[in-house]
Amino acid sequence: MGSYDASLCAPKGRTAGLDPPVYLSLRPVEALGGLTNAERATVLGAIGFDDAPEPAADAPYPVLTLPMSRLDGQKLCEVWRSPWPVSYGEHHGIRYACNGEVLFGGFCLPEKEPEPVETRTYRAYRRILDLIRVAGYEHLVRMWNYLPRINDEHLGLENYQRFCLGRHQAFTEADYVFDRDLPAASAIGAGTEGLRIYFIASRVPGRQVENPRQVSAYRYPLLYGPRSPSFSRATLTEFGGERQLYLSGTASIVGHETLHPEDAAGQLKETLINIQTVLEESGHSRTKLDELGPDCVLKIYLRHREHFRLAKKTLAETLHPSCPVVFLQGDICRRDLLLEIEGVIRLPRS
Repeated sequence: MGSYDASLCAPKGRTAGLDPPVYLSLRPVEALGGLTNAERATVLGAIGFDDAPEPAADAPYPVLTLPMSRLDGQKLCEVWRSPWPVSYGEHHGIRYACNGEVLFGGFCLPEKEPEPVETRTYRAYRRILDLIRVAGYEHLVRMWNYLPRINDEHLGLENYQRFCLGRHQAFTEADYVFDRDLPAASAIGAGTEGLRIYFIASRVPGRQVENPRQVSAYRYPLLYGPRSPSFSRATLTEFGGERQLYLSGTASIVGHETLHPEDAAGQLKETLINIQTVLEESGHSRTKLDELGPDCVLKIYLRHREHFRLAKKTLAETLHPSCPVVFLQGDICRRDLLLEIEGVIRLPRS
């Protein structure tokens, strides 16, 4: 199927219950094959990793395998679920699933030599923005971007800076207001080829959340590239009283500068302070990191494998024992950053 079918993602009417329209769990890859037909019909997408078996490639839902290794030895994948049945389709190479309130999509855009990174990124984002427009899910909530060789430089610009050029152009052409419309996002270096993206979009806008300890990424000075990174620090969504905070890739940055270069322990401590600050800015000042439970998932990317034990120990001492954490090895968007943390955090009902 090459283009969007409007009948697939028409609003279905929400079923009664307390679940948000999309939620994340970590499951063994093999468990996907054991789902009943009813359970299978509620899967929005599956994201695997290089050191785990490929999630069911023949599944109707979006499937993406990230070329990066888990450091904790657990052969698990991300399974994004809906509390009610979903519909599936494909739009110009983007496989998607939707349930009347949210759309989940994912795809890999292969490299075309000698296409610049910014051109490939622009093409990818234009496809995404076209899909969510025609489908009626016009508000991007969260985007995950995985770039090959993210810190490599060509003609004075790193690949991440070139990625930011293409993304910025696509959002600008779509008339995005940067202090209102930007989704939460992360961009991680993974693999040697292909731009991999997955995303969540909604029929209703979430609330863009920024961090008072940091300059908003879309207002960074030219020191970091000709176009600033186009993302918010987090997106807060609310459906029927259920609130989820989609936390962007968060690192040891205060103002716009990296703190604690070459000090993984210092960077991790600063990152956790930033996450707590974003929680408070979302309106949940009483929610602490050590209270986050099994309805939350955090993902930490480490540039160097040797920092895994430090990160695991520190997070075990900081977070509630029931909070799942995924440890992955990947390159961070700045060369002086050793780690970053992102997450999906289910907040207490209002």
